[in-house]
Amino acid sequence: MKSLPLVVGLLLCASLYQLSHAQETPEPSLEDYAYLTRMHVPEPVIRCVAAFDRWVAMTPKYDTFIVPDRRVLHATIDNDTTIFSAGNPVPVDQVIAMRAFAKVRGKSQWTRVDSSCGVRDGRVVGVSLTPNVRPRIVR
Repeated sequence: MKSLPLVVGLLLCASLYQLSHAQETPEPSLEDYAYLTRMHVPEPVIRCVAAFDRWVAMTPKYDTFIVPDRRVLHATIDNDTTIFSAGNPVPVDQVIAMRAFAKVRGKSQWTRVDSSCGVRDGRVVGVSLTPNVRPRIVR
């Protein structure tokens, strides 16, 4: 029974530690993407790239995401679309689409992906990566 206060104290410390580290991570500043601003990339596209970097860091499928500079410069911004995804309808002001590359976790090969994100009121509200596989030519 002498160890009961010790166990209760350890449980209390562990729960306080989890509560202190369970805070929501702040949205990263766009200072990390200042090079895109110098390339005259529109701010919604920069926000989209930053959202993909955060999303890929937390997803179990991919471990790395790269958008080449020329793809960022040629990203399409669709202002006419009001819904981001048919499967999970989210109202948006803009949909930004660009081709990118992602590396599946645990594999060494890069996959071409079509990336899109939905922006509402200047904030990214949804992201989507779809593998873009070249069709095989059968002769």
